Amino acid sequence: MQFALRHAKRCRALVLIVPAAYVPRAGGGPSITPPSHTPLLFDTALRSDFLFWAASRLSRDTFIGSILGTPPDLVRHASAAEQARVATVLEHLFPVSARRLGLLNEAAVVSALERYHLEGIPVPTLTLSTADDRYGTYDAARYTAEHIRGARFMGYKSGGHLLVGHNDDAFAEIVAFLTAKSK
Repeated sequence: MQFALRHAKRCRALVLIVPAAYVPRAGGGPSITPPSHTPLLFDTALRSDFLFWAASRLSRDTFIGSILGTPPDLVRHASAAEQARVATVLEHLFPVSARRLGLLNEAAVVSALERYHLEGIPVPTLTLSTADDRYGTYDAARYTAEHIRGARFMGYKSGGHLLVGHNDDAFAEIVAFLTAKSK
């Protein structure tokens, strides 16, 4: 969003997939909130690749729900291809120690998001999220689309942060959107 605001002439379109973006909250709470076990996992498991690996094997559902922000039951009932994609995402987190500072920074930034001048974004925009994303990006994606002139919001009832069950459809939509905007 910052790139589109600052360098509109160099940006043809904007796609925000499960965006960490501002949304007004009653009482002024953070726009995006991590799933309940995430802070504990970040404080302990991110300090050791072995602990993170062991926890991901022993508490797979907790990891899927907390780290991947996706309901574990949804993954269990997903197609074999989707289950394999989720497993690949989990594997690509390693070595987590190399990502620790970046993940901690992201958590700090996300907990203090401020509203960008969305009305000033001049490029075609598509936002996507799922209602059951455990990071709470659905309202942020919808709010962002409502405030960027001509933006389109694509929301799914389920799919979690990884768009389980909708990955192929979502990316086909993104390709169609970008292809249409590049002409």
